[in-house]
Amino acid sequence: MIVRFAIILLLAGLSIAFAGEQSTDSLHERVSDIPLPKQSAYTGKGFVMGIGMGVFDASEKCDCVGIWQGQADYFYTSWFSGGVEVRFFGGEMDSRTSVLYQRYRLFGKFHLSFSNFSMYLSPLVGLETTDISELREQWKNRSKNGDDIDDIDDDDEIASVADSAIKATNCEKMFSLDGFSAGLEFGMGYAFPKYLGIFGAVHYEHNFNNSQLLTMTPGLGFNLRSVWDWAQKNTYSLWFTVEGGFQRYFHRGVSDWNRALIFGFTLGM
Repeated sequence: MIVRFAIILLLAGLSIAFAGEQSTDSLHERVSDIPLPKQSAYTGKGFVMGIGMGVFDASEKCDCVGIWQGQADYFYTSWFSGGVEVRFFGGEMDSRTSVLYQRYRLFGKFHLSFSNFSMYLSPLVGLETTDISELREQWKNRSKNGDDIDDIDDDDEIASVADSAIKATNCEKMFSLDGFSAGLEFGMGYAFPKYLGIFGAVHYEHNFNNSQLLTMTPGLGFNLRSVWDWAQKNTYSLWFTVEGGFQRYFHRGVSDWNRALIFGFTLGM
């Protein structure tokens, strides 16, 4: 009798465990998984986190600098999420001048999703900080070998120093959105049935120093969940993404388009 009861309990336990595993698997299969810009994704539930790094080309007149960005997004409902994103620019704009530029954003996203397609509208507020005091000091009285420009007799050397100063000033303008800002972003993404997804966004931002920023972000994602069994059972989303960026500042005579290329990962739990 005891043995028979034990066998019944064992079979019942195995049945419950098997049903639970199937329920978990089917749960993760039912969750939407659509890549979105800035290492984000639409899942409709849980947390979505992303991190990326790449290069940022501020202008043809400036050297490329490094760019790092990350975001964390939480779905309060299937149609609304909110979170924070950070972005850092850093490096040498030429052999003597470096810059560290930081952006912090708080955002909300209103989502609309259809099968493998998702779009969102995102109001946001932000704060920018730029460490260019050293840059300005370096270029204030820029001269050759530490001498003041007034002490240089050769006209060609004076012209060279002046051109360098103009170059530094133009580069500096690309990182001058200091202070608070507010903006709006519209984005969308589409996940193909198996391995790939595409996404894009248009972002407009107004800074309280009367500067504006327009950004267009296209990208391509590879769905790691489609080739990794563990990820299918334990994550809502797992993407490797390649993202481009095209930015334009509207202030202080800046007319160049900035370019960025970022590689990153997106994880949804």
